[in-house]
Amino acid sequence: MHTYPSDELQISDVERGRRCEAVVPSPPGASLQVGDSVLFALSSSRPGEEPCYVRGGDSVLVSLTAVTDLGMTDPISGDPLVQIGWTAPRPDAPQPLPRRSRRPR
Repeated sequence: MHTYPSDELQISDVERGRRCEAVVPSPPGASLQVGDSVLFALSSSRPGEEPCYVRGGDSVLVSLTAVTDLGMTDPISGDPLVQIGWTAPRPDAPQPLPRRSRRPR
């Protein structure tokens, strides 16, 4: 599973089926493929800083149905840019929960 930073509006749009594609950098040392899971997770950031994921923040998990290499690179990371697509969730379908790692206490 690959995780990308997002904001409340983008997460809401994906959950409601108003957004079914995005342009994202390909993960370093890996590639995105149809069938991969992508988690858009709530993050905050300041200009010039890396995004910081919000602990316990909202997220939405999608399964990719399309991956297109755009032949361009992300100007910040230098990673290749890809356009990804997924099927809009049905309103009556349960949303999969992201897996969380368990740390011993």
